[in-house]
Amino acid sequence: MGTVSRLGSVNAAIIALYFAPVWGGDGLRALISPFYGFEDQVQATAANYFRDLFELNLAALLRVSSILAGTKFVIAIGFLAYLIDFARSLVAGRGINRETRDGILVFAACALMFWAWPALMSGDPALIRLHATQFLLLLSPMIVIVFENQIEEMKAAPERPALPLVGEQAVALPA
Repeated sequence: MGTVSRLGSVNAAIIALYFAPVWGGDGLRALISPFYGFEDQVQATAANYFRDLFELNLAALLRVSSILAGTKFVIAIGFLAYLIDFARSLVAGRGINRETRDGILVFAACALMFWAWPALMSGDPALIRLHATQFLLLLSPMIVIVFENQIEEMKAAPERPALPLVGEQAVALPA
């Protein structure tokens, strides 16, 4: 547990405010759509890429589209869970659950590749720009959190006394 005012946690909450409704809406729309989300260019590009990659038939293509949409929806729910945990930590004055924060950020970054790679292969500049932006959004709190953890570890490490110098060489003290 850490303090609530940490920049990485606040940054992750701001990112979650974007991804929860955007990915949740995209995933839900594709799941309830009679066209399995193929009216959305992002979803269609990803599903068609996996169809070509694995030489899938129509039934498997529809299953892949549903799996991709469900994954997006589950990640959005994870971001929502983090937002609830973040709000609880603000109200209660306790630290956030780092496992929830770190887990959802890593899971979202890994899952984003299932949509980004097909977009890169398609060469569509609008899709590439969208996925690059989303990846950078996910990367920003991760970088801040890594640096915060290193600073925290450095503060928690016991201070080692400097070795006394005799002439030009350091001499170890007996234990």
